[in-house]
Amino acid sequence: MSLYTILGMGLVFVGAVLIVNGIWLLGRAEDRDTAVLNFFVGALTFLIAMWWAFGGDASEGTPFNAAGTLLFSFTYLWVGYNAYRSADDQRSLGWYCIFVTVVAVPTGYLVWLTGDVGLAALWWIWAVLWATFWLLLALRRSEYTAPVAWYTVAVGVVTAAAGYVMAAGMWPWAPA
Repeated sequence: MSLYTILGMGLVFVGAVLIVNGIWLLGRAEDRDTAVLNFFVGALTFLIAMWWAFGGDASEGTPFNAAGTLLFSFTYLWVGYNAYRSADDQRSLGWYCIFVTVVAVPTGYLVWLTGDVGLAALWWIWAVLWATFWLLLALRRSEYTAPVAWYTVAVGVVTAAAGYVMAAGMWPWAPA
């Protein structure tokens, strides 16, 4: 299995959790139901990252791939935990989100240097999304909840579609 097919498998579910989290932000999903998918996706992407970091010859991944994936794994596990306990104050998660943003921007550039313009674009789209989570959670700018929720849904659709194409082995920008 190639790096891209494994990444694609994970991204299909990342897209799903982003869609559900966007719907949850709109107040149209229950906390504990949302928590279940966040725990699942956090665990799945954590396992992928561990395989990339420590999988030996069976894995085409690297610690760089693992570190990027773990940024999001921890987000989903944290969101799952907060949803499960119906946390009102998520400022710490919000500050973590700006850290993810700061790491995602140069990661997109490094991926772009490999020739994968599509994955670089995804990194930058995710960077913007996590910056909006920082705005909502750390800065408590709840007046932006609806636009952030709809952007989250849109990013989820794009992420799931990209993941599906990667998992199918048809990602057009994979470096040779």
